[in-house]
Amino acid sequence: MTEQEEARHALAEQFPDWLIDAEGHPGGTIWHASRLIPPGRGGSVGVQADEPGLLHELLDEADRTDARLALRDVAAGLRERGVTVHAFATNLIVTERGPDEPERLITCKRGTFHWGMGKEIGPIGDVPGAVGH
Repeated sequence: MTEQEEARHALAEQFPDWLIDAEGHPGGTIWHASRLIPPGRGGSVGVQADEPGLLHELLDEADRTDARLALRDVAAGLRERGVTVHAFATNLIVTERGPDEPERLITCKRGTFHWGMGKEIGPIGDVPGAVGH
């Protein structure tokens, strides 16, 4: 396997929802990544970079943006159900019934909601499922 193929394979493993490709050009290699945007957010998104490390950074940033938007939607859904929610950039702290109830942490990474202790809640494309979990 070439170095380029190894880098593409590593990126594809870390970002499984993305279609990743590299094209050789006279000036070097151009790295492309594209995927559909989660439901309710539009159509598709694509990024390109001149080396795999930069593409990794761009994909990480896209993942953080997806997570932030999805957490915002979950927070709104939980509040509609009477749950107390403290929203932060990368997580939510929720208290279901009252101030004496324990707080629980919800995080989101790589397209999946998780409870703070690591148990998977579900994909970011299923906000109603996460709210009802």
